[in-house]
Amino acid sequence: MNQIFIQIAAAFFGSIGFAIFLKIKGIQILYAGIGGMLTWGIYLAAYDFVQSYFFGNLIASIFVAAYAEIMARVNKAPSTIFLTASAITLIPGSNLYKMMYALVNQNYEDAGTNGVTALVISLAIGLGFVIVAVFNRYLTGFTGRIRSGKSL
Repeated sequence: MNQIFIQIAAAFFGSIGFAIFLKIKGIQILYAGIGGMLTWGIYLAAYDFVQSYFFGNLIASIFVAAYAEIMARVNKAPSTIFLTASAITLIPGSNLYKMMYALVNQNYEDAGTNGVTALVISLAIGLGFVIVAVFNRYLTGFTGRIRSGKSL
């Protein structure tokens, strides 16, 4: 249980670090940190439930993309600043490192395993972002038509 709190705290501070690196200003740094913390917590819960890297990352990436859209409207800022800093916790860096290390040591079986895992995680993250972007575009168009009085 302590390990989970340490991971969530590390996600919070890691996201804040990337927010500072990306020159995000003011309270938005805190929102990016909270987004990273929540994203990693949701990933841990989802992975524990489904036992799948793909679906765990898909669920977490859907959350972080929706969170970024909400924070963009609350802060009147681009959603990409929240998305980039908050989603950094999902990046499969350890798998990429292990893949490259295995390649250097000519252990092609481990390199392939870690490379495929990194690819699956990356695809899940991208798919989650796309799902929210499409839903957001559809929802924005739908509410715009309602406001203008046009037929559905």
